[in-house]
Amino acid sequence: MGYCVWNVRKIVFLGGEVLVSVIVPVYNAEKYLEKCIESIRSQTYAYLDIILVNDGSSDSSLDICRRYQQIDSRIRVVSQENQGQIRARIAGLIHAKGQLVGFVDSDDWIEPDMYEQMVLIYKKYHADLISTGIFRDYEDSRRNTEVYDNYPEGFYENLDADIYPTMLRNYKIKDFGLYCTLVNKLYLRDKLLEVYQDVNAEIFYGEDSVALYKYCLLAHSIYVSKKSYYHYNIRNGSVCWRADERLPYNTYLLYQELKKTFLNYTNPNILLKQLRRYILDIEMHNLQMLFDIDVNVLGKWKFQYEGYYDSRIVLYGAGKCGQAFYHQLCLDEKEEHIAAWVDEQYFDKREQCLFDIQSPEVLPGLQYDYIIIAVMDRLLASQIKRKLMDTYFIKESVIVWKEVWHEALFDEIP
Repeated sequence: MGYCVWNVRKIVFLGGEVLVSVIVPVYNAEKYLEKCIESIRSQTYAYLDIILVNDGSSDSSLDICRRYQQIDSRIRVVSQENQGQIRARIAGLIHAKGQLVGFVDSDDWIEPDMYEQMVLIYKKYHADLISTGIFRDYEDSRRNTEVYDNYPEGFYENLDADIYPTMLRNYKIKDFGLYCTLVNKLYLRDKLLEVYQDVNAEIFYGEDSVALYKYCLLAHSIYVSKKSYYHYNIRNGSVCWRADERLPYNTYLLYQELKKTFLNYTNPNILLKQLRRYILDIEMHNLQMLFDIDVNVLGKWKFQYEGYYDSRIVLYGAGKCGQAFYHQLCLDEKEEHIAAWVDEQYFDKREQCLFDIQSPEVLPGLQYDYIIIAVMDRLLASQIKRKLMDTYFIKESVIVWKEVWHEALFDEIP
């Protein structure tokens, strides 16, 4: 068993273990940073080189980083003026000492055995990329989901046949093959540094996909794991969920960057078709962020609530499914049967919907026959049902949820 001696200025590495550099870009993350750092320090795999890149924070983030540097000699702090996520990651890569590198965003956290499990995989297969699942933790606690790459678990060497044809879009399942998240993966440091030397640092939304898919085209092997260790904190005010007038130009840069990369591949048309579908997803996101237009409401929907249309109903959920269901009720001239339309995010939904969206807190004072939960996800529906029963003392017999069929307006791209 190898061992190591930690020193603030130099890492003395002994034995046969693999050194992993963990890079944490930090920008105004004082609220979440300590939990993030502690989750890295607490890893069961101790051979870590932890680099905290302060990207011009104006809050107490730099002080927190420096304090941890004093108490854990594996931690080094790199500080720079605010230059964005890409340049912060590049700075971390330049200073990294490990053969392998991983990323953790400063408002996220990881399970204790994340790097131990990935290093075990690396020792066995020596894959250029190790990709695991990811937990998506919603800040408002509405739901937490677990997402995996859409490939069977295992080691892949024939990437031309097994990965690239569905990497950005698997049309059979209408989803990514390999999800474009950097943080739940392990990379070869030198290969990733080569990738980042040719990434446009102006890209601020979708930058993960540029680095990841460029890296995949340089990789000779990938291991896909169906286990999750990374907790991605989805916050309402994060860059992913904030209107920004730069988004359209950002999409143009993103497209050009990936197009340039894919044109160098031996069979570019396979990847370019997937890229066009990916860019469509990005543009749909932009429409929602900039103009509150949810394109996902469009398309073909099939609901199974016909037996309830003549009852007095409460519509719960004002997302894409709820809006589509309301539209169906209007087409069937049944909107007068709606006693109320409620949603936990009622204040934000009011601008998107013609009907007056209210808080679920109004439920105890309403007269109705049924509450229809208008969401697609079974787990989310179950969580909503439990909250209705526990918080508002609604009888289970009046709460209804049925499977919903939806065919997106945009799916196949020629």
